[in-house]
Amino acid sequence: MAGGTRSYEMALRLVRKGHEVHVVTSSTDLTSDSDKWFVETIDGITVHWLPVAYSNSMGFVRRLLAFSEFARKAGRYASKLEADVVFATSTPLTIAIPGIKASKALNAPMVFEVRDLWPDIPIALGVLKSPITQVFGAGT
Repeated sequence: MAGGTRSYEMALRLVRKGHEVHVVTSSTDLTSDSDKWFVETIDGITVHWLPVAYSNSMGFVRRLLAFSEFARKAGRYASKLEADVVFATSTPLTIAIPGIKASKALNAPMVFEVRDLWPDIPIALGVLKSPITQVFGAGT
């Protein structure tokens, strides 16, 4: 899916080095049962998909709700997988939430990769429009 190239390439390299890799991610394809996880294997990578309604055209609040929904459900789901290391890669920054939850539940170290230029990208995209949200965004 769009935006997943970096995660796919990293996971593929780990698989080629002999590691078992599970990716917990969202799917914006809502043709399947929209509340059910589905799993598939892609090039040796076990991908766990949760359909979540999301689009860049959504307003700020709706996008925040989508990120929150995924974070809550992904944290619960990932905490039930087996792992030696939890690797969480953003964007969005809320992806740290399920990573932390899984890391603690599995007693596994976590690596958090921040890929989002915050708040520069949301400001440039027009998501953070008001000066108040821009200042708040800059402080996070």
